[in-house]
Amino acid sequence: MATIYYPSCKFTAFSPDSSKEISDYLARRFGMTVAGCCRPAHGAMTEDDTAVCICNTCAAICGEDSKAKVVSIWEILQNDDEFPFPDLHHEKMTLQDCWRCRDNRAEQDAVRNILRKINVDIVEQEENYDKTHFCGTTLYQPLPEANGRFAPRHFIEEAEGMFRPHTPEEQRALMEAHCANIHTDKVICYCVPCTQGIRTGGKQGIHLMDLLLHADKY
Repeated sequence: MATIYYPSCKFTAFSPDSSKEISDYLARRFGMTVAGCCRPAHGAMTEDDTAVCICNTCAAICGEDSKAKVVSIWEILQNDDEFPFPDLHHEKMTLQDCWRCRDNRAEQDAVRNILRKINVDIVEQEENYDKTHFCGTTLYQPLPEANGRFAPRHFIEEAEGMFRPHTPEEQRALMEAHCANIHTDKVICYCVPCTQGIRTGGKQGIHLMDLLLHADKY
């Protein structure tokens, strides 16, 4: 029986300092095993193991192509009485839900619980929870072949009509159109492509883990 944290190749490249800090914390605090990339390793997990994911693609792959239980890192942290949560003093920030975890209410609720814990006044969007169709420019590019192979339900069967390639110029225009409906400058995301898409659209996209670990920068 093992609890394995998948730190996400994308998040590690996007925010290496935060990735190392949270990996070290989870290993020290909970005795988690910190893995590398989920793709070559996930199949070795058993039904007695738990995969903890910060990336929604990792979660989909582990959930569909392994026997392990899968939980988001936010579900772990929301009840952690030792984590050094910052205080954002009731600043209003818009929350961006991610299309890749559209069916994971436990993760969505955990994110909101954490934001309330750090005194963020959450501004909800009309397309939130399972209504969201946003994942940065992900859905305006071809589906990575490995994602469809490892998680066909999530990325193929339940994604009919999605993943329609657009030019970089079209992608930027789509991000700008999305952000035009957001009325705070700061937008909290819990997905790297969402964060990057919000920034492309002209808003200050902030990954939730970066906010938790480096609130003074925002």
